[in-house]
Amino acid sequence: MNDTAINQNDTTIDPVNTEVQPRQLENETLKNMISNPGSDPVQLINMILQELAYLLASDILFEPTEDGVRLRARIDGVLYEVGTMSHQMYAAVSSRIKIICNLDITRKSQVQEGQFTVEHQNGIINLRVEIVETVHGELIVLRLHEKSTIVMKLTELGFSKTAYDDYYKMLEQKSGLVLVCGPTGSGKTTTLYSTLGVLNQGQNYNIMTVEDPVEFHLEGTNQIQTSKERNFAFADGLRTILRLSPDIVLVGEIRDKETAEIAVESGLTGLLVLSTLHAEDSVGALFRMLDLGVETYLLNSSLVGIVSQRLVRRNCPACLETYQPTQEETDIFQNIMGRPPNRLVKSRGCPTCQNLAYKGRVGIYEVLKIDARIRGLIRERASEQEFRDMVKEINLVTLLKDGLLKCEQGITTIDEVLRNSLRVE
Repeated sequence: MNDTAINQNDTTIDPVNTEVQPRQLENETLKNMISNPGSDPVQLINMILQELAYLLASDILFEPTEDGVRLRARIDGVLYEVGTMSHQMYAAVSSRIKIICNLDITRKSQVQEGQFTVEHQNGIINLRVEIVETVHGELIVLRLHEKSTIVMKLTELGFSKTAYDDYYKMLEQKSGLVLVCGPTGSGKTTTLYSTLGVLNQGQNYNIMTVEDPVEFHLEGTNQIQTSKERNFAFADGLRTILRLSPDIVLVGEIRDKETAEIAVESGLTGLLVLSTLHAEDSVGALFRMLDLGVETYLLNSSLVGIVSQRLVRRNCPACLETYQPTQEETDIFQNIMGRPPNRLVKSRGCPTCQNLAYKGRVGIYEVLKIDARIRGLIRERASEQEFRDMVKEINLVTLLKDGLLKCEQGITTIDEVLRNSLRVE
């Protein structure tokens, strides 16, 4: 496994209208086995899983093209090409994956979902499998979940001391709605699963979840999965849960008005409700709930707080070096922080990080407590700009500010913070 290296461009933001080469994962042993039409599919799948799990890949993609099937892996949120196999070899690989998942190997035109587990030196890894037919054949995506990365201590996620204290105070509420927002892949599930681990330490509560799908089985928690086949959506699951004497409820995602209203009303009836929402930041989440049709007086009474988050790659600690910030980086700090940056570092790449310069990821957070002032703005139906002006007045540590502070702490880089689509204030 030590012969793996990463070959990538220096920039992590692909420039527009310039020729950019795909990022390559340089593992000659794996690449040769993938391209060899005589490779045993069982051994090939095992090797792919072991090698890419070693690099902490979160997704493995088998992508059919006209000429062959491209294998790519997402490592710390970034896609890398691993190799290409023939369609003939892929037919055997596809069948092997379906057999492991107890899926129908003859079905080609329908979406199939499955899961299985594998043992690895990092621990037991749960893989969720999604298969869909494309114009060039079956696209297979394996999503890897290791318990140690999906259920962590809250103190390990990346919260600053102030953000952690504010979030913990939200969790001490006996009732109300707490929202965690961000795009897909921003670590919302990890934050909520880790939160349930804290709330359920003594297993003195009936904690229930409704998810799509259940990402990981949590000990001492009653988990329910939505089902399109049974016409059982989030709103149906939430209504069912409310009849089962819960104390704490996790709703996998608020997607529509019905789910939003039930979640808000549940927070008013003595339950602590946790849920995710797709929104850019905390203020955006407020207006997303209002846009879904939730009445302002209900939201005002139920909402306890909002956590907005992203994931950024960590600098490899083994090859850190100090560097002189560019004028653009200095201007960003001056604009956002009101001062030039302190000492900045970045990693140059080494064998420890497979020459990637990054190793692992960490969260950056914006935690907005709903206090009397914010409730007043909600009651008055203030504009989004009025909310953003208020956020500046109270000096909220926004996502961008938290990211820049982590840059000064040597945790990540400015490129990584800006790459994650943060609002430039």
